[in-house]
Amino acid sequence: MQITVHGTPTPLEGKEMTIWREAPAARVTALDGSQNVIGMIAPSAQLLIAIPSLKTEVCSLGAKKFNELIKQFKKLKTTMITTDDAEFVNNFVISECIDAADVVIDTNRDFAKRYGLLISEGKLKDRLARAVFVIDQEGMISYKEVVPEITDEVDYDKCIEAVDKAANFKKKGHEHENWMSV
Repeated sequence: MQITVHGTPTPLEGKEMTIWREAPAARVTALDGSQNVIGMIAPSAQLLIAIPSLKTEVCSLGAKKFNELIKQFKKLKTTMITTDDAEFVNNFVISECIDAADVVIDTNRDFAKRYGLLISEGKLKDRLARAVFVIDQEGMISYKEVVPEITDEVDYDKCIEAVDKAANFKKKGHEHENWMSV
C-alpha cells in the first residue's frame, strides 16, 4: 500500500489490514515508560488513532478534535499512537488537556508494522501514516481509514459513526436462549 506525502507517492511497510479481520496485538510504550499491548480482543470497543507527529498542525488539531468527539462514548477505549519523543508527547497531553484517550509511543514501530502504516522512505521515514481503526468487542476491525494524503484529515463523521456502532453493540445471545424470555 502507499500514500502520498505532499503529493509524492510513498510506500508503507507492514501487513495491510482489512475490514472484518482480527486486529493484531501490538506493543507500544506508555508515557510512564511501561509497555502496553493494544489491538486484539478487549472488554470494550477500541479506537486506534495513528498520528504521524503531534508537532504538526493537522496532527495536533486532529488529536484535540478526537479528544472531544470521543467523550460521549463510555464503553470505548481510545488510544492515540505516535512516534514523537516522550517528553514532547507528555507536554502536549498536559498542555492540550488530552484526557479522553491514552497517548502512547510506537517506540519499536511494532504497531506501524502490524497495521501496515510504517512510512518506509522520504522525509517522514519511520513515521506512521495517518489512520484510524475501530475494533469491536470481538477483536475484529470494523472500520479502517488510511488517509491517502498525509496532510489531509480523517473523515471524522464516518469514524465516529463506526465508533458508535462498535461501542453500543449489544450481543444478541443464542437463539435457543431467546425462547425463555417469550
